[in-house]
Amino acid sequence: MGRYHPGKHDSFIKCETPRCGANNAPEGSTEYDTDCWRCGESLGGKPELGDVITVDIVDEKSDGTLVCKTESGFVLFLEEDIGAIQATVRVTSVDETYGEAELVETNQ
Repeated sequence: MGRYHPGKHDSFIKCETPRCGANNAPEGSTEYDTDCWRCGESLGGKPELGDVITVDIVDEKSDGTLVCKTESGFVLFLEEDIGAIQATVRVTSVDETYGEAELVETNQ
């Protein structure tokens, strides 16, 4: 479970743990796991409830909600009216494929 399969997946998450480097199944696939299949260390994909993290603001939905991405590519929605391209946010909810956050501060 959690292994990358070249014929099945079009991308992978490489474990950054020294001496591991295993290729793991990408987020969104049925095999995805938040921990490396080989060494068991966290892959840092999905944030935890209450985490304070820096995100890139990549888009805005038609209702004004901002679409943000974490460093690992996880999507968070932010209901704020800001003009920044980066922000520090606190994660308020996490689902399987996305989450919601509240603004802590903008990063210029």
